[in-house]
Amino acid sequence: MSKVCEICGKGPIVVNAVTRRGKARAAGGVGRKVTGVSKTRQLPNLQRALIPRGGVNIRMRVCTKCMRNAYAA
Repeated sequence: MSKVCEICGKGPIVVNAVTRRGKARAAGGVGRKVTGVSKTRQLPNLQRALIPRGGVNIRMRVCTKCMRNAYAA
């Protein structure tokens, strides 16, 4: 199954997960140091929804933002 919204095309994105150690200067430490950067994936919040198209309900994988915009109108 594809992890892409069938309405807007929103899909997974790649982000950096930054690992830090130490105590912040504001809390009396010497400052936070970056000890590692690893890539992670953030997936869209896809739900199965019945979308009316031409008088027929079609089951689609839709992100929650599209669901909210579709049902608000």
